[in-house]
Amino acid sequence: MDPDLVLHKTAKGREEIEKRTHRVNAKRRTLLILIDGRATAADLAEKTAHIADAYALLETLLAEGFVEPPGGALPSGSASRSAVPTAAAPAAATMPTASLDELRRAACKQVERMMGPDGDSIALKLERAENMQDFLVQAQKTREILKAFLGPRKADEFWKALGL
Repeated sequence: MDPDLVLHKTAKGREEIEKRTHRVNAKRRTLLILIDGRATAADLAEKTAHIADAYALLETLLAEGFVEPPGGALPSGSASRSAVPTAAAPAAATMPTASLDELRRAACKQVERMMGPDGDSIALKLERAENMQDFLVQAQKTREILKAFLGPRKADEFWKALGL
């Protein structure tokens, strides 16, 4: 994400703040609350230094339609709305070609391979995703966990194994 990018909340973002309709996690909610249409991505990352990978979370909020640049247009060279990338990983399409069941199996297999029994609770959350959107949100969380505990290479390996 461009550190100079300024974001503002969409109607969906404002609704989430007011009613918690979409039930975003605490880290993304914190960032969403701080987005005011004036602060740059770098400003937001600095304000939330306690949150690991704030840029990736901002990208997720952008991809999910909670925020957008003023005027709704992304600057040239920016990731598209259909991407959910992290700073160190390639862009990932939000609608993969594999079925939800195939993705669940592949994700659980990768978590088990990388983390062994320590990853059981993570795999369980991936298995319980009820729809593709829930799965993608949980997969992104899993990716962030893998990045924090096993490093960016393993996180990218997980993402590629899912075809995202």
